Amino acid sequence: MLAQTFSLESSALNLMKEKEKGVITQFRKSDENLLRKLIGIGIMPGLSITLEQKFPSYVVKIDGTRIALDRSIAKAIYVRKTK
Repeated sequence: MLAQTFSLESSALNLMKEKEKGVITQFRKSDENLLRKLIGIGIMPGLSITLEQKFPSYVVKIDGTRIALDRSIAKAIYVRKTK
């Protein structure tokens, strides 16, 4: 029997705890400029992400790269948590 260790629900990145890991599922913002910016800096659905810090800014790690984000961007990124 195969045991899965991930959540089926996704939530905003800003609601995650520090050191939690997940997979980006979607962006919840209709702002085209923001979507282009996220994709331009390498943040896109399907990638694994780790929230490393929440204050003074959100710092995430994606594919070995650390990226600082402000709260409004962290609220627009939805993540399915993994264990």
